[in-house]
Amino acid sequence: MESKVPESVVNNQKYSYSFQIQPQDVDFQFRITMAALTNILLTTAGYNADDNGFGLRSLNEMDSSWVLLRLAIEMNYFPEQYEPIQVETWIEEVGRASTTRNFCIRNEKQEIIGNACSNWAMIDMQTRKAKDLLSLDGIHKFATGVPGLIAKPIKLGAVEGEDYDAFKVKYSDIDINGHVNTVRYIEWISDCFSLDCYRKKQVKRFEINFMSEMLYDDFVDIVGTEMEPNDFRFEIHKEHKITCRARMVLTPNP
Repeated sequence: MESKVPESVVNNQKYSYSFQIQPQDVDFQFRITMAALTNILLTTAGYNADDNGFGLRSLNEMDSSWVLLRLAIEMNYFPEQYEPIQVETWIEEVGRASTTRNFCIRNEKQEIIGNACSNWAMIDMQTRKAKDLLSLDGIHKFATGVPGLIAKPIKLGAVEGEDYDAFKVKYSDIDINGHVNTVRYIEWISDCFSLDCYRKKQVKRFEINFMSEMLYDDFVDIVGTEMEPNDFRFEIHKEHKITCRARMVLTPNP
């Protein structure tokens, strides 16, 4: 995955970052995976947080870190290997407990191919509890008040379904916050579908709610159900405690 520093500033704290889809980002159909796309969005968020002065390095000096609470992604199509894309991002609002960051994904022709909306909190690395965002002096000035182009991620309901997978958290699942990496959850959920399914369908909307941390050596149990045709819901448990809920809506391939 190649990237550049901010390519342009578009009105009122909207920044655009350029990427090229690399071979490690795509699946057997040469299209970027949902996990790799999410990684690009998280990378974009990190770049912009650094530019605003509230990146991980700055927060780490306060023994704090950013954690993702909710994420929603909608795609018109998934870009292919070596295709250049631009990801525009901006902060919509900053509250005491969380902040909302939006994304707009464009292709080389500047056509919108997808959008995303995310909610974030700042946690104390020692207590693992949320901290008041307004303690970050000046962060509120980056709130544009500009909404995203898709519905915000909602609180997903409980799931009663069949067992899809079960395994233990390994070394490679853990990130710098000491818990399972966001992208890993999305890989786990994406793996609940067969190759034949992906030959016929693509993801239209993906949502995830994070509810509690998952740590090294925790036992992972994934349950899921098809609530309505092509509308799947999932829960990931550790020893009967819910760590996240997710939704995957599929649509026929174009």
